[in-house]
Amino acid sequence: MSTAVVIPFAPQPTENRAAMERYRDAYRMAGTAADFGETVRLGGIFLAGVTLVGSLVAFQVSKAEHSAFPVVTVTLLACAVLLVLIAHVWSIVFRALGELLKVATDSAVNSSPLLSNAQRAEAMSLARQVANVTSIQGNAA
Repeated sequence: MSTAVVIPFAPQPTENRAAMERYRDAYRMAGTAADFGETVRLGGIFLAGVTLVGSLVAFQVSKAEHSAFPVVTVTLLACAVLLVLIAHVWSIVFRALGELLKVATDSAVNSSPLLSNAQRAEAMSLARQVANVTSIQGNAA
């Protein structure tokens, strides 16, 4: 009697630390872009607060003279609002860029022939969740 031998279509990928590091760096870059968006938003809020304080100072200083009160105060208040809006838009842009980089990296990791399924899960930071599911399935069987 002969036994059938199953030859895998593609060899199982071996330990590929260079690819893992490249994907980890890509995830870090995506996280950095998203974090920078939050920094831009907070910076815009801070600058708007400084501008608002400047408008209050202009209000107090020009209150006695009444000459430049409406122009300076209203202009500084408008600048503060504009700063918040611009910072909010740019923070959305940077956070969206970070999310797009994460999605692109997920796609690259998922389709990489250099990684095994365990390495893909580790690269996507899903190693703990996969391990928990495996242990639950092992206990149920």
